[in-house]
Amino acid sequence: MSVFLQRTERKNRLAEKRTYAVNINVSPDELSVNNCDREPIHIPGAIQPFGTLLAGSPTLDTVTHAAANLGDHLDIAAKNALGQKFTDILPGKVLHDVRNILSYPTATTQRERVGAYEINGRDFELFAHRNGSNQAIIEIEDCQEREQSGDRAPVEQSRLFLAQAATQPDIEKFLRVAVVGLRELTGFDRVKAYRYAADGSGEVVAESRDPKAPSFFGLRYPAWDVPAQARALQVKNPVRMISDIDQEPVPVLTHQEDTEPLDMSLAHLRGISPIHVEYLQNMGVGATLTIGIVVDGKLWGMFSCHHMEARVITSDARIAAELFGQMVSLLIKERQENEQARARSDAAHARQNILAHSDAVNDLLHAFPSIAEILRELVDCDGLAVLRDDKVQTDGSVPSHEAIRAIGGYAEWDENLLENTDSLVDAKWHHGTSGFVPDLDGVAGCLIVRATAAYPLQLMFFRDEIEKTVKWAGEPKKEYGEGEFGPRITPRGSFEAYMVEQKNRSKDWSAFDMASAREIQIMLTQITAKSEREQLSRHKDLVSHQRQQDLMIAELNHRVKNILALIRSLSRQAKDSAASLESYATALEQRISALAAAHDLAVSESMRGVSLRGILDTELGPYLHAENSQAILAGPVVGLRADVAPMIALVFHEIISNAAKYGALSVTDGIVQARWSVDEDGLTFSWRELGGPEVKEPTRHGFGRSLIEKAIPYEFDGEARLDYDPSGLKFDFSLPARNLVDLDKDAEPKLATKVAEIKRVASGKTALLIEDNVVLAMDMVDSLYRLGAEHIETAATIDSGMSLVKTMDFDFAVLDMNLRGEVAFDVAIALKERGVPFIFVTGYGSKMDIPHDLERVPVLTKPVDDGTLSNGVGKILNSGERN
Repeated sequence: MSVFLQRTERKNRLAEKRTYAVNINVSPDELSVNNCDREPIHIPGAIQPFGTLLAGSPTLDTVTHAAANLGDHLDIAAKNALGQKFTDILPGKVLHDVRNILSYPTATTQRERVGAYEINGRDFELFAHRNGSNQAIIEIEDCQEREQSGDRAPVEQSRLFLAQAATQPDIEKFLRVAVVGLRELTGFDRVKAYRYAADGSGEVVAESRDPKAPSFFGLRYPAWDVPAQARALQVKNPVRMISDIDQEPVPVLTHQEDTEPLDMSLAHLRGISPIHVEYLQNMGVGATLTIGIVVDGKLWGMFSCHHMEARVITSDARIAAELFGQMVSLLIKERQENEQARARSDAAHARQNILAHSDAVNDLLHAFPSIAEILRELVDCDGLAVLRDDKVQTDGSVPSHEAIRAIGGYAEWDENLLENTDSLVDAKWHHGTSGFVPDLDGVAGCLIVRATAAYPLQLMFFRDEIEKTVKWAGEPKKEYGEGEFGPRITPRGSFEAYMVEQKNRSKDWSAFDMASAREIQIMLTQITAKSEREQLSRHKDLVSHQRQQDLMIAELNHRVKNILALIRSLSRQAKDSAASLESYATALEQRISALAAAHDLAVSESMRGVSLRGILDTELGPYLHAENSQAILAGPVVGLRADVAPMIALVFHEIISNAAKYGALSVTDGIVQARWSVDEDGLTFSWRELGGPEVKEPTRHGFGRSLIEKAIPYEFDGEARLDYDPSGLKFDFSLPARNLVDLDKDAEPKLATKVAEIKRVASGKTALLIEDNVVLAMDMVDSLYRLGAEHIETAATIDSGMSLVKTMDFDFAVLDMNLRGEVAFDVAIALKERGVPFIFVTGYGSKMDIPHDLERVPVLTKPVDDGTLSNGVGKILNSGERN
């Protein structure tokens, strides 16, 4: 039979069975062109055939629903199971465990795994949950052999890829790594990261695929491609697997004809929408797995996994994929919250500058020329305007005054407005009520800010029109057809890129822009509240100067007394814990030096506060060398109050000097990592030591340990935790926000300046990388590109590496010494014969037996940071030697 006839026959069979899709009392006349959004996909009346299903009351008394294929799995036909007790169908041990699971609070919000059991000589996995009607649903699947890469379980695989993704500097790069990890985890031919826009449309922003699967990267899909009820269901149940789009649906039989349809929102076996089947068939897909990305209870996007053939992945892989999606959702939320925190911090600093230039709201018009630049730094824009009644002040690229006044009349009933549009033409904010449409002069986007206390004063930020090409997945227009339930949108038949020139639009306003605008809205209220300053302006300079002088004298006196008292305490404590006069003098000298360094930093910051990073750099400086990169520091700019800094400096001194004596800094291969973050509650700091000697908890409780564990909780109401992990010391602490101050903004987190210098030593070079771990390979490729490499070829095995060496020319190579149990010496010798310089990388330390003719090859020990790699590659390229 031809493929066409097979497809036709298949569609006819589906048409006969589609009555399961709308098993509710809705007449065709009630269905409109919005039929897609009304399709009751949560009660399909059927399941997918990769398992079977039973349902009944939560007490498991009587079976009210059973899948028609029950007899293919258990020794009882579905029609015979209906009306029976669950105890007549499933063993007592199984039912005991199911009842326990159904009692979980989470059993109503997600499908829970009960366990693996042997029933009637066959191995099954059981899953259970309670639906919205408080019915117990038990899903039964055959146990499958676990699919995994190497010896790692799916959950461990997902953890590794999440750790790799979390290091990326922005969400776009984060998703690029995530799709690679998800494809490795699930084995699907194509994995897409799909991000929703404010209008409901979505775009494929990252993709990993097998060459046989066509690329959808960069394509945009209209909002109606994912109907409203499908989005809502994905928030409730983020994971959805369709094992075979050509499957025969298995009806769910009921005990009584008038039984309500079974809500299977949380079931993995839930049957497929016929409309969705058509959509996937047109796409050429055989099986799918989707994982919703839910941020703050809303669908932010999703991972969409496609396979060209039918595919069922194990429950372990599905659970790992679900956890993967949940962690991605949390990480995206964290990034957004960090952006909002940065916006608040920037706006708070700018607010002080603006308040210094303006008093009452009326004065904002006059102060506008001097504060416009500050406002434009807060909100990325091409121009801005301030409007009060008919008075207008502008800066940069703005529409005509008539248009600005017309925009000021938009939603005039709302005195506390914060809204944006990327197309004034579409939004028609500037149309006004007279019918006259003023000229926009090339402006397309607008963000408007009003505050009730300051109204009718309004601030408007503008963005110019940008013409860009939007690449749609097929022509983005609705086509209607007659479905079996009335008119509906017809699933698209083509996903070929369809280019549309977008006009009258600006760049989208980001969440960061809106967070900054919200701070400006608060500022407008504050300016209004300060109108009484005009009456005190004659005395302001004198009073302010006297107040500052008094505060400076009081602060200086306080600091001097505190430092003297602290030195006296240090002297006593060091004496009590010192083993000799010499050790007492050394310890006291070092601790006083740490205090002095913190004091110098405070003075350099004009007493506004002390940089946390500055203290770390100062304390780490004596123990780091240019040729040995041993410290990685990452975190935002954080300012400590001047009275807090000395004690934090002492804590850092103790932890760092301990690392230099006994920990990671005492050996050349050791690494220390310091990471910190700030939110509205305050500072969170983490110190980790790697690659050092085995850690043992000291038997003696000295002054240094007491200081590390007790200083922060005692002095600042914070928390501190010291963990003597055998693999490396761990130290974590948190400081309440009242101990922090705002410092000038800085660049993104970077490596400490004291570690090995990173240079673009490989500029314009072609490199060969042989590494059998996909995560490490991706990381090393990124590093080589940062060192300037122009082209990089990768291989994971000895054979593929040898093939590349024989067929291509390389300027240098980086070889993992051990590739899946084989050493890479054959590749190394081939490179040496061709005169290509190379370096070895190994996770086995320096105890590898290397052939005599390769002894001069540099060996880097994993993990390899950019500084060490830069140093190693620079040496082999500049030495003129060929190993």
